[in-house]
Amino acid sequence: MGVEQTGKSITLKHVSGASAEIYLYGATVTSWKVNGREHMFLSKKAVLDGSAAIRGGVPVVFPIFGPPPSSPPEYAALTNHGFARNQTWKLDQILLDRDEGVSVRLAAPPPPESFPYHYDLTYVVTLAAHQLSCDIHVVNRDSEAFRFQALLHNYLAVPDVSQISISGINAGVNYKDKVLGGSEEETDGSAITITGEVDRVYAKVPGQEVCVNDGQGGGYKVRFRGFEDCVIWNPAAETGSKIADMEDGGWNRYVCVEPGFVSQFKSLEPGQKFLGQETITLVESPRL
Repeated sequence: MGVEQTGKSITLKHVSGASAEIYLYGATVTSWKVNGREHMFLSKKAVLDGSAAIRGGVPVVFPIFGPPPSSPPEYAALTNHGFARNQTWKLDQILLDRDEGVSVRLAAPPPPESFPYHYDLTYVVTLAAHQLSCDIHVVNRDSEAFRFQALLHNYLAVPDVSQISISGINAGVNYKDKVLGGSEEETDGSAITITGEVDRVYAKVPGQEVCVNDGQGGGYKVRFRGFEDCVIWNPAAETGSKIADMEDGGWNRYVCVEPGFVSQFKSLEPGQKFLGQETITLVESPRL
């Protein structure tokens, strides 16, 4: 067990044999293995040289989600999903290295000069025997309110996305369906299945626990706090085949379940802090 750092990445090793790899570029978790099995999807075409955001794992989305808004101008000038996933972070501190878990804190560099707000952005990743936890910490260091969005873009590996079901989003929760042009819909509480492209932003999910059944008796429980919303995404073949850094058929082997604060902007007053947390718990198949 312990923490190992190379020039580009950090590897966490737990006494149980579980491991996780974090690339400093984007603070992106690119691997999470339990009992030798990989549970994060990483495209075989993912760019790992720091020239583009990494396709797969757990990219950090900040300070906006999706395409930039038309105003104010400092946000309109940003790229899709903001700049945190395209920055090179640094290992700030090893927080825990014990049997119960291995934990590190990473710190983001300052924002681009064109972005006028000042903040501290840190990211804590904790590995346990059957869990991976990721926490985003934001502190407003400015003299005025700071508005932002944040999200953890989990690419959860599954054997066959057409066989999975997703539960935990209660009836009455509103969502924006991007496949239907951004129309506002209301869920009936039934399980979500992937029969084609799915791209939905579920707002203010009350239970803050979303479960993925992989169709083989295993799956994941994604619990979150601080984050209010949850995005469910899979591009399916028509859209997935147009993603340049997506391997052929890769869309069949993952589902994105993404806790975030993205249906609106979070506003922090000077000196205020925001903490968004998720814990992914592995539910192992009895067939393994």
